[in-house]
Amino acid sequence: MKSIIFVPLKDYFISRKKVFTKFLVPMLIALAALLLAICFNIGNSEKVLVTFSGFVGTQINIVAILISFSVAIITILVSSDNKNIQHLKETESNKKQYKPVNGKQLSLFQILLSNIAYNVIIEIIYLVGLITLSLVQNLLPIVTLKYITSICIFIILHILFVLLESVAQMYLTFWANKK
Repeated sequence: MKSIIFVPLKDYFISRKKVFTKFLVPMLIALAALLLAICFNIGNSEKVLVTFSGFVGTQINIVAILISFSVAIITILVSSDNKNIQHLKETESNKKQYKPVNGKQLSLFQILLSNIAYNVIIEIIYLVGLITLSLVQNLLPIVTLKYITSICIFIILHILFVLLESVAQMYLTFWANKK
């Protein structure tokens, strides 16, 4: 079972060229947030813990909504049977942006489905991590919470950037062909 779950993750990384760019901007923003958190003290331990707890709670709600949104996109994509979807299934992806998987160039439909499936898996893993974090946050040293917050910022931004790309791809899928 566990190998099936991670197939979309593997295919996502295998099929993308310059995949590191999807990590670069979130990484820079997260590092900037970490530096600010280290340089500026926002208050005592109690205030930091309350702020962190609120941050994690808000993210749990946001990620749960994003998961349902992403699953809805998958549902629309796989249940739609129109000429645009058929065209996506028949059109090969750009060889400059996407690498072949198992010796075969992916279709635009597979690229879009891969993006969304990747995002759903990352969102679910992140949600589980956030729930775990909310349960153990009182056991962690306050200084650790700054690093964890930075990691959370990185992950949520990465999820949002991949989701934005997927939404733009969906938009172009159902938009009239403009050349």
